[in-house]
Amino acid sequence: MPMCGGLGGVKPATPEVQKICDQFKVEVEQKSGMNFGTFEAIEYKTQLVAGTNYFIKTHVGGDQYIHLRIYKKLPCYQEEMSLTAFQVGKTREEPIVHFEPSH
Repeated sequence: MPMCGGLGGVKPATPEVQKICDQFKVEVEQKSGMNFGTFEAIEYKTQLVAGTNYFIKTHVGGDQYIHLRIYKKLPCYQEEMSLTAFQVGKTREEPIVHFEPSH
């Protein structure tokens, strides 16, 4: 089990992670000014904080990938989620690393 605040190990994407990813496709397209025919979660890491940060490597077509940072609040807050940051121009080989929210 990862320590609170530490980024856990990389795991293959699950159907649950794909559902999380799907919820933010339109928002990422709007904020990036790009359109994605494909939006497939490949792998992810989590960070336990006052909730959970999901860092998700997402295939967006061809050899293009993006990394998403999605925050899921604790269950006492109805597990509400929000897109806190994303990075475009990633590759399949690039590791998922911690990155700060966009401001």
